[in-house]
Amino acid sequence: MFLHPSNKYPTPEDINKIISIELPDQKANPILHECVKNQMIHGPCESANRHLPCMKDDKYSKFSPKKFQLTTIVDQDGYPIYKRRNNGNVIEESGVMLDNHYVVPNNPKLLLKYKAHINVEWCNQSTSIKYLFKYINKDMIG
Repeated sequence: MFLHPSNKYPTPEDINKIISIELPDQKANPILHECVKNQMIHGPCESANRHLPCMKDDKYSKFSPKKFQLTTIVDQDGYPIYKRRNNGNVIEESGVMLDNHYVVPNNPKLLLKYKAHINVEWCNQSTSIKYLFKYINKDMIG
């Protein structure tokens, strides 16, 4: 999805309206909690799942788990660092407790509608276009 040029330099609040990187409270929003749990968790990796493609030489190669971040910020290059709080919500996967460190950026409305893994990222750099099309076509290319 491409946004109007007036959204080129978003505020952190704009990004937070579209993208979430947190496990919802299970009691307050059980359906969304299950969707995030089933579709938007990356992990567990390392010793729990050494066979995953993200593992290289027994180490995780994809810059995760992500660090906690109290608020969303946009760095000097225009890339967002998403709000990822330690809100106490956890799930258990393969005997490992996982929290917001492991949540993949998503849009709750899309997640609830399609109940599928849909990684949502805020991209406002023209260099992102090449990456996006390469990523979309990587399985087709071989």
